[in-house]
Parts: sequence; structure tokens; C-alpha cells
Amino acid sequence: MKKVVSYFFTVYNLSLQTLRFKQLLYLFLAIKAAYWFCYYDLYFGNNAIAYIRPYSLGKLKDVAFILYNDAAPAFGYFFIGGTLVFLALSYFIKKIPFVFEFIIWLLVINIHNKIYPTLTGGDFLLNQLLFFNCFLSKKFSENLSWQNSLSKCMHNFGTLAIIIQIQLVYLIAGLAKLNSSDWFNGTAIINLSNIEHFNLFSFSFTGTGFMGYFINYFVLLYQLLFPALVWMDKVKKPLLLVGIFTHLYIAFVTGLVSFGIIMIIAYVFFWPFKKQS
Repeated sequence: MKKVVSYFFTVYNLSLQTLRFKQLLYLFLAIKAAYWFCYYDLYFGNNAIAYIRPYSLGKLKDVAFILYNDAAPAFGYFFIGGTLVFLALSYFIKKIPFVFEFIIWLLVINIHNKIYPTLTGGDFLLNQLLFFNCFLSKKFSENLSWQNSLSKCMHNFGTLAIIIQIQLVYLIAGLAKLNSSDWFNGTAIINLSNIEHFNLFSFSFTGTGFMGYFINYFVLLYQLLFPALVWMDKVKKPLLLVGIFTHLYIAFVTGLVSFGIIMIIAYVFFWPFKKQS
């Protein structure tokens, strides 16, 4: 019990990683906002690809569907522009905790609910990380006030939640693959690379035989063992480098850009940064 209390209330854990995480997360979200602006008519215009059928889920849940339930095509500009404004406020104003981050999360939830048919696993993971980001501190004080103790507790909860979230992503994905015949017969990677609809460069992995089996089972074992191996200092950095390369491939060859990039951003909390003196 003492160790649990010490973990949550003694210091701000992973403070350097938190700052890097926020920088990368906000940069990624700013790029997504620019993308939404560039393709605004496609996602939010009168003839948007997302079919809208306004309805109420109740007063509380409707807060996440304000943009979805509004028929005005120009309304999306306020949500995208608001996201950029509050990203800047959160980045430059350190004294106000949680409020700006919460508004960013709520704005993005509304945008994602509006364009729901276009979402991938990366977008859903982004929703989760933006929520946990609300708990992460932007400044790290050592005073002993109850306010700072509460801030430490919330911050440490947020970092732990992100770490557990990424481990669960890998573990659940690995367990799901155990139920797939393609992953057992070694053809899953080849089959996925041949789906040109999601392939940005029309590149197909043509390896067969031993190479096809090796990559297939390597990915499967990587996902199943990641939650344990990532805590072993001798293999941590090589493990993460392999993961970064894999997610870059997923992002820029397979075509699942959001998922590939957001996973790399979350790696910040696992990366062995040198302790500051």
C-alpha cells in the first residue's frame, strides 16, 4: 500500500516523457486539423461522405454529438479552428491545468463522431490518448500543497493509463490474431500488403516460404510479448526501434497513417531517456 501511495504522490513520474508526448501529440493533431481544412467539403460539406441522421442520446451524451446533430455545413470550421486555438493555449499557457486539454478532447470527439465512417483504429486510440492527456501536468512543482499533491496523483494516473493502454493494444491484437487462420498459416502479412485500397504506394510484399512465415510469426510474437519485453532494459531500445519501423511501414505503406503515427507517439513513455542531472 505504501508503494502505491508513494508512486502516485511522491514525484511527477515520467515528466520529460510527458513534455515530449504533448509536443508530438499536439503537432500530430495540428496536422490532422490542417488535413480536415483541406478536405472540408468531403468531410463536413453539404455532400459529405458521412451520412447524418440527427437524434438525441440524452443531455449528457449529446455533448459529444453537437457537430453531428447540427445541419449547418460551416459549423465544422468552429470545431476545427477551436481545436487549433486550444492546442495553442494548452501549449503556451502552463498555469491552467486540464481545462484546455479537456476542451480539445471534447472538440475532437465531436469531429470524429461527425466523420465516423472514415475513422480507423488510430483515431479511436487518439480519442483515448487525448482523454488521458487531460490528466497530464504541464509544469512540475515540488511544493507540498494539497493542490500540487492532487496534480501529482492525476498526472501519475494519466501516464500509467497511457502505458497500460498501449500494452493492451498489443496484447489484445496478438490474442485476436491467435483466432485467425491466416496468421497460423503464415499468409496474413502477404494478404494484407496486397490490399491496394489501403496501400499508399501500390507496394506488395512478395516474400514467400521462410521469409513470409518469419515476418508473420515475428509480428504475432512481438505483439504478444511486448507487454513483458518492454520492461527488460537490455532489449527495450531494440524492441522499440523495431516497433517504430513497423508502425512507419503501417503508416506510409499500408496506409493506416493515423494508427501508425499515434502508436509511435505513445512510445515516448517507454523510451529510455537519460535522466536529467
